[in-house]
Amino acid sequence: MRPWLARPLSYDEAMNDELSPPVQNTSLGELEAFVLSALWEKGQLSTPEVVNQVGAPRGLAYTTILTVLQRLHRKGLVTRHAAGKSHAYAPALSREQFAERRAEVLAAAMVKLGSAGLSAFLSEADRLDPQFMAQLRAQLRDLET
Repeated sequence: MRPWLARPLSYDEAMNDELSPPVQNTSLGELEAFVLSALWEKGQLSTPEVVNQVGAPRGLAYTTILTVLQRLHRKGLVTRHAAGKSHAYAPALSREQFAERRAEVLAAAMVKLGSAGLSAFLSEADRLDPQFMAQLRAQLRDLET
């Protein structure tokens, strides 16, 4: 029971997290990424539909997929509403919005690492994608003018 509540929460209330709004956390595990991709592809899926699309092909239990959906909901990455005896889930952000948010988080982390983080980023980016580095240089030149 939460101390500021006069009564204990029902299971559904405890799982809905409606009492405290979720904060968008862009850190994803591999299974969370698969589930979120399925939701982006379909728009909205019930828990059993996610189990059929993501869980069954991987031999995962219903409860495993349910846990992943609940984590994504707590992270603020999916919305949910009652749909019969289960819930329907939909992405809270588009793929593009998620990518933007993830980039903001990574940029903030890189800034906190200082010059060592910047050097590592530039070295790895140049190794992985020289065209990306050319685009980055052009954007930096545009900022200077």
